[in-house]
Amino acid sequence: MAQGNPYSAYHVTNVQTADQRTLIIMLYDGLLRYLHKATAKIEAKDHEGAHNYLIRSREIIAELISTLKPEKGGEVGMNLKRLYAYCFERLVEANLLKDASKVQEVIKVMSTLREGWAQMKLQGQSNPETSPERKQINVTM
Repeated sequence: MAQGNPYSAYHVTNVQTADQRTLIIMLYDGLLRYLHKATAKIEAKDHEGAHNYLIRSREIIAELISTLKPEKGGEVGMNLKRLYAYCFERLVEANLLKDASKVQEVIKVMSTLREGWAQMKLQGQSNPETSPERKQINVTM
């Protein structure tokens, strides 16, 4: 652990003690931050910087895919997996072509999904009896 950096220690503790929904929202926040940086790097013609941020973004999407539990999520889980896979593919294309519009498309999708998770977290806090398995998310593109 980072003993010399109190912020780093706080951040590690924050991640280790967060509930599942909070961790997922943190992943979305990191993803969106990297996507915005990748867009800026593409526009600045910094191809190496854009590549690095797009790779990090894909790693986060891969992590989101790996956290899905299809046996619990049913159709919603499968649709979410398809959306993640689509976004992953768009980032591969964006990286190959250095196309900021493809990154913007992923930002739009992931921002919508992040807001859905944030709403579920708020609803779960206001109603502790509500089970995440019984909630439905409607995502439109």
